[in-house]
Amino acid sequence: MKGSTTTAQESAVRLSPRRVLLGYGAFVGIPVAVTALVLVSVGYAGPTGHEPASSGDVPLYRVLGVLALVTACAGAGGVLARRLGQPRVVGEIAAGILLGPSVFGALAPGAQEWVLPTEVFPFLNNLGQLGVTLFMFTVGLELSLATLRSNGLPASTLIGHSGIALPFLTGVLIALVVPAGHRPDGVATLPFVLFLGLSLSITAVPVLARLLSDEGMLHSRLGTLAMASASVADVTAWCLLALVLAVAAGGSPVAAATTAGWVALFGVVVWWGVRPLLARLLAGERSDGPMAAARTATVVLVTVLLCALATEQAGVHALFGAVAAGLAMPRTAAVQDIAWRVEGLTSWLLLPSFFMTVGLSTHLGSVAGTTGWLLCLAVLAAAALSKFAGTVVPARLADLSWRDSARLGAMMNCRGLTELIILNTGLAAGLLSPSLFAMLVLMALTTTAMTGPLLRLLNRERERESV
Repeated sequence: MKGSTTTAQESAVRLSPRRVLLGYGAFVGIPVAVTALVLVSVGYAGPTGHEPASSGDVPLYRVLGVLALVTACAGAGGVLARRLGQPRVVGEIAAGILLGPSVFGALAPGAQEWVLPTEVFPFLNNLGQLGVTLFMFTVGLELSLATLRSNGLPASTLIGHSGIALPFLTGVLIALVVPAGHRPDGVATLPFVLFLGLSLSITAVPVLARLLSDEGMLHSRLGTLAMASASVADVTAWCLLALVLAVAAGGSPVAAATTAGWVALFGVVVWWGVRPLLARLLAGERSDGPMAAARTATVVLVTVLLCALATEQAGVHALFGAVAAGLAMPRTAAVQDIAWRVEGLTSWLLLPSFFMTVGLSTHLGSVAGTTGWLLCLAVLAAAALSKFAGTVVPARLADLSWRDSARLGAMMNCRGLTELIILNTGLAAGLLSPSLFAMLVLMALTTTAMTGPLLRLLNRERERESV
């Protein structure tokens, strides 16, 4: 080591101070002086009329500032939620609501408009929709028919579908008695009723997986049954969403049937055409080489974006195509590695923009008066109880104890981000009024926050009984 240090010192280039000054004068000072003379001779003709690069009509610095604020607040909300024993998504949703018109805007409207200018909203919305699209791809990738079979397909199918059917019926009945002031304007009764039924039926697979992992239950018998049942419910819910959006966009039965036909054709092409093609293109790919990783990433991302584009053009939503791309993607190590990278960028940068657009769209002030808040409580109670009852009774038929059935019912009430995606889609399609949207956002936040504490309470009761 000593010899190598001596050699490095001997090989170092040495310049005397005089040579440094001469070199700077000749090769730096003279070119800089000549450049200055040229610029002075050219003169300054004033502004050229070109404005700095911006995102639409919004200066780029405003967009970057808002994006930094949104990311920081969502991250802080997620950390706080984890310390309180809640899933990160609860804190992220709450941060979006606090920064929106319901809290920050109500307390300091001028400051809220300056911090989150209205003209930045379209940019955040597009960025959030991209995040949702990529997120739903990872959700589709996590769903596996082989996993469902290994965890008892008949039982998980029964529990998953019954956990949708009863809440769906409950939502339909609520939609029929919703006061006129809370119904969306210009929407036919059928799509509105169908969408409200769907809104009460959701279970969030990704949030449930993280919650069960935190509780050490992900690989338990009950945890695997919950994940399988939630996966069945999730796939069914996305199919129902495609049907509801087809009915809403079609206007007439013939147009709705045409949209549904295009979606069905898309599903056939993806499953029997794209899926085998992806299996051949990505077979044997390894992620440890830069060229192989780049090729895999290109194939995966282009497939997701094209599938999302296809369903968006078909009249449903881009997220449906993203889920289909995830279901069709081979589960190789290289694909999983790319999905892991995509999920990191999506969770920490893109999805906070989505939470902010939800927060900016949530106006708790629209839930006005005694009637509005009673309706809000009714929606919350109906969503929680119908999901719980629709899970517990079939679980007992599957030979689970009442205690385990109740624990499973608590798990299936976890709605999380998936519910927000559904609600935001309905709001954009005009299927929800601002007041109903606010009620359902509160329902999603509350039922997700209830899941962990209720599950821990039932676990403690079970432990006491076993002692």
